[in-house]
Amino acid sequence: MGWQYTVLALPTLFAMVTAVLLGAYSLRYMRVHGRSPELVAFFAVNVGLVLWTGFAALKLLQTDPELKLLFYRFLYFGVAPLGALAFLFTLFHTDRVSRTTPGLVAAVMTVPAVFLAVLFANPDGLAIEATHLVETNGLVVLRVDVGLGHVVLQLLYNAVLCALAVALILSEAIRLGRPYIPQAVLVSVGLVAPFVFTACSSLGVPPFGSDGVNLVPTSAAVTSAAIGVALFRYRFLDLPPIAYTTAMEESPDGVFVLDADERIVHVNTRGAALLERFGAAVGDPVTAVSPDLDLTTESNDSVRTTREGGEAVYLSARSQRLKRGDQTVGWVIVLRDVTELHRQKQTILSQNEKLTLLNQIVRHDIRNDMAVILGNARLIEESVDDEVVRERLATILRNGEHATELTVNVRNLMATMLDDEETTRPTTLAGPLWAEASAVHDGTADAAVSLPDEPPDVTVVADDMLGTVFRNLLTNAVRHNDADRTEIDVSVEVRDGEALVRIADNGPGVPDERKEEAFGRGEKGLESPGTGLGLYLVDTIVSGYGGDVWVEDNEPRGAVFVVRLRRA
Repeated sequence: MGWQYTVLALPTLFAMVTAVLLGAYSLRYMRVHGRSPELVAFFAVNVGLVLWTGFAALKLLQTDPELKLLFYRFLYFGVAPLGALAFLFTLFHTDRVSRTTPGLVAAVMTVPAVFLAVLFANPDGLAIEATHLVETNGLVVLRVDVGLGHVVLQLLYNAVLCALAVALILSEAIRLGRPYIPQAVLVSVGLVAPFVFTACSSLGVPPFGSDGVNLVPTSAAVTSAAIGVALFRYRFLDLPPIAYTTAMEESPDGVFVLDADERIVHVNTRGAALLERFGAAVGDPVTAVSPDLDLTTESNDSVRTTREGGEAVYLSARSQRLKRGDQTVGWVIVLRDVTELHRQKQTILSQNEKLTLLNQIVRHDIRNDMAVILGNARLIEESVDDEVVRERLATILRNGEHATELTVNVRNLMATMLDDEETTRPTTLAGPLWAEASAVHDGTADAAVSLPDEPPDVTVVADDMLGTVFRNLLTNAVRHNDADRTEIDVSVEVRDGEALVRIADNGPGVPDERKEEAFGRGEKGLESPGTGLGLYLVDTIVSGYGGDVWVEDNEPRGAVFVVRLRRA
């Protein structure tokens, strides 16, 4: 066995080293970002390039005829499936994963497998008709006359698949626009290079002479270099069309790509619609959309601009600088039309101002007037003996106290509506619960309220409105009770992440068909003279804490209102 050395092997060896590096990079990329069909196909393409170039270099450097022929056959383990692998990679890269079934993969790989079997068995010279050694410029070169099977199963098949791959990549680049054209052209050049070299060799175009060294394997250097530039300069694997399709083309926002001169070079469908609204076009400066767009900020500021005709439009703007090294090469701007949201915001602000005024009226004017009414009614009650008058005064006092309670509930409800800041904090459960239960017990002579022997040592997520929750539930249990004596039992169950407060009464209970709607706005208890606002307020407050409230049946009669609160 002898070896010969020539600089003509260097381009092929360079291609092999480049393919090894790209394959190693793809493996590392898979370890960091996870395996995907696209990455696996890319790795397989590089394995094919390594096998092709490695055995091609060994064939050129070896002088033994049998070993030369063996290396020639081995190099097709890399060449034969390259077209199929490149085609599969293109399908994955252009977001056709759902169409790339295992059956399709097996089908496109069948022909390379058949060719390799024919190549080694070579029935009737179907793959190799003849081989002979030629000495040229001091080098021993193996010449192979290929058969019909080689032309059809290898050259023609790979050419068709590579042509399809190039067509898919270029069509996708045309659809996506300018940002993807450079990398698409580079990859296409890499796929086409072996066939250009083969054509030049067949036509005898210098330096691809028929009597010289076979330079077709050196085309792998062009392939590897083109893919390498696309990979590292244009982030070929980091920015596949699938990401564009998902994040840009399907985005409900207008996405604009600007060059270094702040001119619009590409937009998605929504961005094109925005350009049309403002009478602008691709190629115009971004100030054609709005002179107030600030590319130096990445915030989500609202920009006011004016359409043709004087209509005010509000745009939410975000921008991201595109850098290559230390140089800014452009921007990506995301615009959303928030005109309707701006109008709604102004409406809400106006309504909040009115609610604030109403809250002040309820808190001060109505409540003060009701205090004067109740005070005078009690003075009159003490000074009259007429039974009819006293009954009517009792009615006035009862309804006046209910009106006062209603103003408190309305005030508390509006406080929760108007408070736009997070107020929840770790709050001791026992304090407000014991205070409200004691107040109901002391203020209602015919009501018995039982509490646990020991207050629970637990804090929950709540705020100052927690007492309002328990006061409304306890008052509800008293007001809607039809028993001779109201009995209320309060219990607390502490779990890992929550605390359950149960307020059970011996009243008429709540029918099953009304349990779900009992906490709705305006829902009343059975035979209730009230407005149903109290339970709605309870549900609103507890929901704001991230908790729940519901009603269950009590045994032998009555209802159990359960409040679930998150532990702090």
